[in-house]
Amino acid sequence: MIKLDSIVAVSKEILVAVGVRKQDAEYIAKTIRYANLLGLHTHGIGRVPLYVKNIRANTLVPDTNMPVVQEEGAMALIDAGNGFGQVAAGKAIDIGVRKAKEYVVSTVGVRNSNNIGTLGFFGRSAAEEGMICLVFANAAPAVAPPGGFCPIFGTNPLCVALPGSGHEPPIVFDMATTVAARGKIRLAAKNGVKIPLDWAVDAKGQPTDDPHEALKGTLLPIGGYKGFGLSLMVDVLAGMLTGAAFGGAVRQLSDTSAPSKSGNLFIFMDPSKFLGEEGYQKRLDQLLNNVRACCKEGDLYLPGDSYTKKLQDNVQAVTLPEVQITEINELAKSLGLAVRLQRETGD
Repeated sequence: MIKLDSIVAVSKEILVAVGVRKQDAEYIAKTIRYANLLGLHTHGIGRVPLYVKNIRANTLVPDTNMPVVQEEGAMALIDAGNGFGQVAAGKAIDIGVRKAKEYVVSTVGVRNSNNIGTLGFFGRSAAEEGMICLVFANAAPAVAPPGGFCPIFGTNPLCVALPGSGHEPPIVFDMATTVAARGKIRLAAKNGVKIPLDWAVDAKGQPTDDPHEALKGTLLPIGGYKGFGLSLMVDVLAGMLTGAAFGGAVRQLSDTSAPSKSGNLFIFMDPSKFLGEEGYQKRLDQLLNNVRACCKEGDLYLPGDSYTKKLQDNVQAVTLPEVQITEINELAKSLGLAVRLQRETGD
């Protein structure tokens, strides 16, 4: 078991060592902690070596300023300047929440960005500010059209987050439009383990349980053509509309030959303006009580409950793949840093 505090410390120190501003490194480390706490290790500290490779290849800018290049009323557009997606997303949350408090509904786009990690972190951040938040992110080609053989759209995740009430925590629904995220397949390849046959097909279009062959082929969308349609719409909203790369032009995080230029779109709504704060909370409680009445007590997990339970249980350490632990500690050593991932006493 690896201490979450050490995941934050090591992530921050490595990022600062390669030129990331301290404030930005601290924020990115928080998003990494969130992912690792949820067991999403492919979206957590496991990506730090990829960030370092891209910074060294000059395809990820560690300290760009990310100006707002267009702003009118309830909308804004941020140019991330090929910087960290998490930093750009954090800026989008700040702007979007402020505008939604003024205009009821607001929209913030981000272009020329990079992978933002776990969308739920940002959706939850807005929900904790009292906002309903929708997040869309496009990604590198991984899914072919139905009947096609060439991937064009990415895992293209989306998130819908709702503020909680006095009795309920925020509801945070975060999903990829593919059966599995590409990061899970990369991790399976690193660990030398097979993947389920319904995750991907190989370069010949045949189902495969070999992660290496899956990475050469295409991922499978959820629900067949319905998942493909969702992926298409996310690409429209996050990529085409914002001026980011789209239509198969986004580059993978592991591609150090050129910037990713991915995009995001954030939509914010102030539910208190529709129902009043008390009215919203009362109706949310009623909704969730009705849902729980359909199940035996304790059998239902709502979106976001996993995170809430881990907070309630005061989880302070997580199990990381040994390959990630070794890779991160060796990276820290190569940078001349004394910090290392720390195991729980007796682990």
